Amino acid sequence: MAENWIKEEVERLYDRIRAKIEHEDNLVNQRIMWMITLQGLLFTAYGFSLSAEATSLSVSSSDKMSFISTLTTLRQAMVAVGVGSSFATLLGVIAAHRAIRDDERTLRRGQDNYKSAPKTFPNPIGRRVTNIIGMICSLAFPFLGGVVWMWIGRLLPNPLIVFIALFLMFVMGIVLWPFIDFK
Repeated sequence: MAENWIKEEVERLYDRIRAKIEHEDNLVNQRIMWMITLQGLLFTAYGFSLSAEATSLSVSSSDKMSFISTLTTLRQAMVAVGVGSSFATLLGVIAAHRAIRDDERTLRRGQDNYKSAPKTFPNPIGRRVTNIIGMICSLAFPFLGGVVWMWIGRLLPNPLIVFIALFLMFVMGIVLWPFIDFK
């Protein structure tokens, strides 16, 4: 009787944690998709601004300076929105992955509390290697989006060197992530 109750309790905990993990995973997907949509619109607008500058060659010189100044301001705003949206998406994705990791730990602690319960439940996030690869991909999109916008806005001194340095820091962070406890 008590063993059935413990098994049901662990099953409820597993189902609850699994539902929370699915929710966080859906949030990651939505954040990435919104960022990709916004980035596409921004890149298109940036391309149109380049085209507008090229066609401004036929405009008189007094109007041309005002027009170029307006285009420059518009481009700076696009770069700021691109970098800002990439950064915000990166923070949101990191938060979701931290929540997933915390939920996984909660499930493990709950299962450890019921030592007599059978350990027949699979890991709610799948194999660790698969999860880490998915995590790297979901973090890479906003990271690379920000780097591209910083490069377009000429905010990077030498894009290749800065990109390599940031990429190495990113990979080191991912590798060290499981060992860091932010409690």
